[in-house]
Amino acid sequence: MQALRDAGKIRAIGVSNFSPAQMDEFALHAVLRTLQPPYNLFERAAEADVLPYGVKHHLTSLTYGALCRGLLSGSMSATTVFSGDDLRRSDPKFQPPRFAEYLRAVERLDELARARFGKRVIHLALRWVLDEPGVGVALWGARRPDQVDPISEVFDFSLDVATKVEIDRIVAAEVPSPVGPEFMAPPEQVSAT
Repeated sequence: MQALRDAGKIRAIGVSNFSPAQMDEFALHAVLRTLQPPYNLFERAAEADVLPYGVKHHLTSLTYGALCRGLLSGSMSATTVFSGDDLRRSDPKFQPPRFAEYLRAVERLDELARARFGKRVIHLALRWVLDEPGVGVALWGARRPDQVDPISEVFDFSLDVATKVEIDRIVAAEVPSPVGPEFMAPPEQVSAT
């Protein structure tokens, strides 16, 4: 990677899902510029070590999962069905009884976004990620062009301290046992040998 950067074939080198120790090791061999952890209103494990590491080392965080597999889009309901190989079928956030807890949190966050900013939960969730220290990019898995339309309403407001406190209060009240980001990646495949 460093040879490619030195040759001018790439501009920057980044890692995804690396721990601080792994990034320290990687930095012994190449200049690291970006990191990519899962991060959203519900999945905040990166706050413990990865995001502070990025801030300390002046790395840009390109967080992924900003909408928590669509949960924070505001488009799901109790009747939403996940079929086929949809990873949400195995993610406890999308299974009873937790799914109902997360949906209540989304509903209350949507009410907050409407009341304070005239926005929707999707805008609030994206703004929240982008307002966090060290975060430069909030990625989400849009599958159709219309799913990126909300971006135009994310940059015309910011969250004050009182709103951030209320967001934390809502999430803590409605999701007493949050599930971490460990279900963001596809399950490991077992090879048949």
